[in-house]
Amino acid sequence: MSDNLKINTRVRRLFHYIDDFQRGNIQVPAFQRDHIWEIKAKIELFESIKLGYPIGSILFWRPDFKSEEDFLKFEADKIGSYFLPERTQDYYYILDGYQRLSTFFGCLVNPHKTNLKRDNEEWQKDFNLIYNLETDEFEYNRKSNLNDLEIFKVPLFKFIDGKEFFEFQKQLLALGLDNSTINNYIKKYEHLSSNIIDYNIPSIDMIGGSIKEAVDIFSRVNSKGAKITDDWKVSALSFNKERDFRLGTEIDNLLKDLKKYNFHNIKRELIFDCIKNSFGKAFFDQVKNSKELENLAARIEFIDVTRKTLASIEKSIKFLFEECVVIDGKLLPYSIQLIFITDFFNKVKTPTQNQLYRLKDWFWVTSFMNYFTSNLTQQRLAYNQFQKFINDENEIPIYFDSPKNKLSVSRLLPKINMKGVRAKSTALFMLNRFKKILNVEVLKSTGFKMYNLFSEIGENSDVNIIENTIIIIDNQFVKEKFDITSATKELSYLLEQEENKDYDAFFITAQMKILYSQNRDKNEILQLRKRAIEIAEKEFVEILGLGYDFS
Repeated sequence: MSDNLKINTRVRRLFHYIDDFQRGNIQVPAFQRDHIWEIKAKIELFESIKLGYPIGSILFWRPDFKSEEDFLKFEADKIGSYFLPERTQDYYYILDGYQRLSTFFGCLVNPHKTNLKRDNEEWQKDFNLIYNLETDEFEYNRKSNLNDLEIFKVPLFKFIDGKEFFEFQKQLLALGLDNSTINNYIKKYEHLSSNIIDYNIPSIDMIGGSIKEAVDIFSRVNSKGAKITDDWKVSALSFNKERDFRLGTEIDNLLKDLKKYNFHNIKRELIFDCIKNSFGKAFFDQVKNSKELENLAARIEFIDVTRKTLASIEKSIKFLFEECVVIDGKLLPYSIQLIFITDFFNKVKTPTQNQLYRLKDWFWVTSFMNYFTSNLTQQRLAYNQFQKFINDENEIPIYFDSPKNKLSVSRLLPKINMKGVRAKSTALFMLNRFKKILNVEVLKSTGFKMYNLFSEIGENSDVNIIENTIIIIDNQFVKEKFDITSATKELSYLLEQEENKDYDAFFITAQMKILYSQNRDKNEILQLRKRAIEIAEKEFVEILGLGYDFS
């Protein structure tokens, strides 16, 4: 810690935090724009205040900025829907406690008695909380006009203003309510008001030092028992207002864009791994801590490389979605596959059709072969072989440990689920075949659906057995063509339809239709279907140069 960094502690009433904010003493660094809390989290915070429970400390920081230009590059403009007032000389930036203070400022600043400007739409959506004196509960108010509220529903900002309490009592008397009701409301109002105004919150105030020191201290301060997120730290260290770069926001925007591919729920850690890999730190050599990413954030090229990598991640997922029918993030067999493919699109600006064809084969082979379960040495060899392919499209992207021996795919699993690699591979194979036979446009899909051929089979202990599982691409064309609705529980009615090659997409054969028309045992039909799946899967993997285990 540098000599010019001083740390003080204070304990102040919540009311003083509100007052400091309106005076301009509390400011917000621009890199602090993380996800806003949901209404439920805000209500839980106020419930803790009401009960007198501790909510943790606030971490403030006053940096060693030398010029006004430094401030302008660093500052945000809003918190809790209110635009920040002009900074005073006795200012502090919020490092830890942003969500809590944002909630307090948004809900407790009286809009009728402040000089601060407010984003009314944001306030109505995120901070319009009331307290119901009838039920003793905090609630979200959906009414835009506060004058339309019943007398027992009180906006939270009124609880820290003595004049508002006086007005509340006058209104109660004017309504002519019985004394018992009036006294009950007043007692509850006074109790909550006192709890909010007198609630004490400790703060840690850092004065001086660099942003790196501030972030390091923040990393060690654990006010809620939860570690600071990697992207918060890297956002702080790499933030550049001039280039409009904040890592957390860039990732948020990427995940929004990935929604059209049903990949918006991929883990942020995987995105970080892709970024680190783009700096030449291969995935198998990456240290699973944030220091590595923090060091990268200090590099001059961090913003450019990161933005390029995020764009390559989207290209990779578009490729997986369109070419490999990975139409939902939960279907991706290995997260490492995304790191490899992102590396490919990062380094190959304009891929040829041959490269894309080989990349597609690489995906299927690595999925079916449990390719990434090998030891670290083999993973390095696999990575090096993939790098050769990136540099020369005539190179084979797959690393073969024993080139002379034909690799063999393990037997079909009894169940399909979205956890195991082999099960996901089978699911993807079935979706890929479904797409080809029916010529389904995956771009118009919203993911996939799983049905049972016979629902009564699915309700027993063998639920989701492979031969009873039907996986379809979920889009309107498919639903209309096969009369599938939200109420559909099984697809056995397909066995009653006239002979049509389209039913090959469901692994339904003419022989199965005959048995069904004869009211034969359904397990006999399912065994035929299992054999049909095995034969089709065998043909598929043999084209990839793999063997198939029927045993």
